[in-house]
Amino acid sequence: MNKKLSTLILAAAALLVSCSQDELQNTVNNNEGMKPMTISVALPDGMSTRAVATDDATDAHCFLQILDGNGTDLDGGYSAVQKMSKTSGGYTATVYLKEDATYDFLFWATSESNASTPADLRNVSYTNGETLVWAGRALDRQWSADGVTCKLEHAVSRITLQTTGNLTVNDLQTLTLAVPSTFTAYNVEEMAPVGTTKQNYTYSFGTINISNESLSNPVAIGHFYALVDGEPQTLTLQYNGPLDNAPKEISNVPLAPNTHVVLSGDVANSGLTSGNITATVDNDWSDDTQNF
Repeated sequence: MNKKLSTLILAAAALLVSCSQDELQNTVNNNEGMKPMTISVALPDGMSTRAVATDDATDAHCFLQILDGNGTDLDGGYSAVQKMSKTSGGYTATVYLKEDATYDFLFWATSESNASTPADLRNVSYTNGETLVWAGRALDRQWSADGVTCKLEHAVSRITLQTTGNLTVNDLQTLTLAVPSTFTAYNVEEMAPVGTTKQNYTYSFGTINISNESLSNPVAIGHFYALVDGEPQTLTLQYNGPLDNAPKEISNVPLAPNTHVVLSGDVANSGLTSGNITATVDNDWSDDTQNF
């Protein structure tokens, strides 16, 4: 009896394998000989572990574009950008590929809640300010039963401003930080900003009221993102306070993608003799900072 049962179980298992193979072959046949493959994407560790920042990646959207191995569009509109599905561990998509062909996979993710699908990930528009974006690529890949995985990196620099003293910012006492050289488009295939045209970007901080007589630790008063190319820049901090502050220049700041720059000092006295501002840069967006 046991021998007959074992035989039946083995036969059923063989039938299931045969059905699974038949289903896969039917899928291939129905897609002009192309085989399904899973693409998986993960974002890097967010900024939520840092005391100076909140996590801007809560509702990120991720997009995928497939090119041939030479970086050109595939026939039949197959290189159209598509939105990936969000999962507990990141994002995923199922694509159909020719088994013997070579492909480039481009990925772009944005924290913009109502983001529309970009037309081309080789020229993605970007607005400097409050939108966090990531990029990644997997080049010269062929179909694999294991699929393709990619971990994205921040495509922008994050700039955080901290104060070590009392500070009031409102409609009359305004606070701005200017970055002289930023870009407005990104090429994921090159993992770099598009073109050579740069523009000044000035970020305006919102209402702030810090009135403690003494601060034991610097207090973060805001942050923003800038699309930059890694060249050192001179940032200009301008506080229009009651002391008629002059602009405060912070020179030789190496802004770069995937870099977190923290500016810290007595902001209310910036541009005055006592208002020193220092900067640290964190290439890995972690807790290991380097003075410059």
